[in-house]
Amino acid sequence: MVDHEHMFMCKDVVENITDYIDKELDLETLSELEKHTGECPECRSFVDTYKRMLDLAGKLKEKRFVTPEIRNRLKTLLKSKVKPC
Repeated sequence: MVDHEHMFMCKDVVENITDYIDKELDLETLSELEKHTGECPECRSFVDTYKRMLDLAGKLKEKRFVTPEIRNRLKTLLKSKVKPC
């Protein structure tokens, strides 16, 4: 989860994307993520693209689509690609 004493940043969106899609975020983190994506067009595009990718795979509502191993590999890849805001 996010350290709420610090400003929510792009890397936090990447860190929390799967929990956001799976609706597993606490209310404070959810609020911070939605606020940030509302102000950051790159992150909004990232979230929209991620959702479209899952939707196209026909698995948006199936929580087990992304295994823990794939989730960790995806997070590592995304962290290496994200640029600081």
